[in-house]
Amino acid sequence: MVLVFNMLRITKSKLSVPTVWMFSNKLCKNDLWYSLVYVFNRVSKSRINLVGPDRACAEWLMRNGALIKWTHSNNYIRHYNNLPLNEEDKGNYLLKEVDATNSGIAYFGFQHFVGCKYVDKIKFNKCQYIDDRALKLLHILKYSLEDLEINECDDVTVEGLKSLKQLEKLRRLKLGELSGVTGLDEAARELKNSLPRCIVIAKNKRILKEEVNQ
Repeated sequence: MVLVFNMLRITKSKLSVPTVWMFSNKLCKNDLWYSLVYVFNRVSKSRINLVGPDRACAEWLMRNGALIKWTHSNNYIRHYNNLPLNEEDKGNYLLKEVDATNSGIAYFGFQHFVGCKYVDKIKFNKCQYIDDRALKLLHILKYSLEDLEINECDDVTVEGLKSLKQLEKLRRLKLGELSGVTGLDEAARELKNSLPRCIVIAKNKRILKEEVNQ
C-alpha cells in the first residue's frame, strides 16, 4: 500500500510510463494507472454509513497521502494507522483541516466531503490530479471553507479559479505558481471583486480592493 501511495505522488514529469493526464474536459489515461487512481479515490457509501462522513473522508485523504486535522486537535495526523479505523470507536471525530501537499487526491473522490461541516482550511500544493473539476466540487464546502491555498497544480485553469466565487465564507485565498492559468493577476482581481471579504494573494502579492475598482 505504501508503494502505491508513493507511485501516486510521483510528479508527471518524472514518470517513465504513460500516466493519467487530467484536463478540464478531457481525460487521457493508461488503463492500469487510471484504475489505481480511481480505486484510491472512489467513494464507499457503505463506509460512510458505517463510520460517518468525517472519518470516511479522512481515510480517503490519508489513503492518498494527505494530512488531516480534527476539530479537537492542534496537530496534523501524519500516518494512516493513527486514524480511528475501528468502526466500534464512537469518538467524536470532526474533520477541520486538510494539507494535501503531494497527495494523489482526484476530483472523483471529492464527494467524500459531503456531510463534512467543519472543514475550514485546505491546502492544495503540488497536487498533480487537482484540476478544474476538483475546484468546482468545492461548492460542497461553501458554508465552512475559509482558507484555501492552491500552488503548483498544473491542470488548474482560469475556469477552475472562477468557480471559487461560490465559496461565500472564504476569508483567505492564496494562489501560487499555476502554469495552466493565463492572466493570474486578472483572475485574482476578479475573485477579489466577487469575494470582497476574502484576502486574495497571488504569487505572494496581496490583491487589494482598490485595485479591483480601478
